[in-house]
Amino acid sequence: MPIDFAAVIADTTGSGAVTGASFAYWDGERLHQAVGGLRNSVTGDPVTLDTLMHIGSITKVLNATLFMQLVDDGLVGLDDPVSRHLPELRLGDPQALAALTCRMLLNHTNGIDYDCPAYHGFDQQRIEDAIADCASRLQVHAPGDATAYSNIGTVIAGHIAQKLRGEGWYSLVKSRIFEPLGLRHSLADITELPRFRVSVGDQVDAQGNFVQSTKPFLPLSFAPAGATVMMTAADLVSFARALIAGGVGVNGTRILSPASAALMATETTRFISPITWRVGLGWMMAPGGVLFHGGGGPGVVSVLYAHPASGRTFALLTNCSKNGAFDARLVEPLLDSWGAAVAPLAPIAGQVDTGPYEGSYENQTYRFDVLRDGERLLARMVARVDFYETDNARAPVFELARIGAHLFQISLDGTVIPFPLAFVNPDAGGKMQRLGAMARIFNRVAG
Repeated sequence: MPIDFAAVIADTTGSGAVTGASFAYWDGERLHQAVGGLRNSVTGDPVTLDTLMHIGSITKVLNATLFMQLVDDGLVGLDDPVSRHLPELRLGDPQALAALTCRMLLNHTNGIDYDCPAYHGFDQQRIEDAIADCASRLQVHAPGDATAYSNIGTVIAGHIAQKLRGEGWYSLVKSRIFEPLGLRHSLADITELPRFRVSVGDQVDAQGNFVQSTKPFLPLSFAPAGATVMMTAADLVSFARALIAGGVGVNGTRILSPASAALMATETTRFISPITWRVGLGWMMAPGGVLFHGGGGPGVVSVLYAHPASGRTFALLTNCSKNGAFDARLVEPLLDSWGAAVAPLAPIAGQVDTGPYEGSYENQTYRFDVLRDGERLLARMVARVDFYETDNARAPVFELARIGAHLFQISLDGTVIPFPLAFVNPDAGGKMQRLGAMARIFNRVAG
């Protein structure tokens, strides 16, 4: 049965489940668009088709495109040492710096433990400032030894692009992607905000209420990782169509070679968890040949999916930090129609020896405290930095259910969270030394 996109968007935004939403879907023959709700919950202004909304970390696909344009032009090689192009870069681990290649920046295998910078004054939030910040950052793993979602890798790749082109990153996104593809409702440079209708995000506070974010952007020094880019859903779909068409836009303009577009969509590695996600260059990959990327931020949830085999793609942008409101009626049916359905793993009955898992695991941004409560295994997630403005006010406690070998489904207040915990690297005594969750790695620090 065909999906009534307009009805789904109207019903979901009208119910108050999310603040506002913008949706676009290219079905292989025509573009479908639907919007609903408020672009600004304080002013009551509605979302319209020309409203720009944050795309968050989907920016990583744009940034990888900029980097692959360098490859196309012979300015850089994916297996080049990063130090060849950024001799000024310093890491807390000099051995890691020596082993770091450009490919590792794009496919999340660099291991640099730097996922989110602190907020500073506007003039201290340059991309160059993030690069200088790396000098004090250690490794969550050695370069190339594992896969952990990496914001800083993308930032370093973006800085290489602006350095080798002699043009600022924000300008590069506009001059080498937006303008060639004719994307007139997209911005990377926030000084262009007055030219557009833009959304403002709502956070979910500790009581479950929507509160407008006082920090509409993540720290700007991480712009290539997803801090500033805002687009309409239709423009984002047009960008995705160019990539899955071998680098040629709807208007016939080529922005990338067929080889580079294909390489971006080729698996290079995979995460510990989610175990179904594969990693290309910029793109993530789901079962069924689906390319995708999600994005988040202060009051932002965004998704982009593409199916190269059929040429179909869709984008869903919201200005609300509540996940999952559109999954059952929109996202999942579309993915099912592409053959990308994944059956969830069922909990396995029986007692679990919790000893190997109990303890604390952390990286720069979060700590997981895994503990036993009677016969239950629990995991408390504590934010270690001011990540999305309200995260520090909450330390959610998840209940764990075994769904595989050292793999646990997590749920909060009875709701299953789609990011299982996976434990790996046991020591001689059998205690797991590493936890994988949210496409990231957390190393044991206590217990």
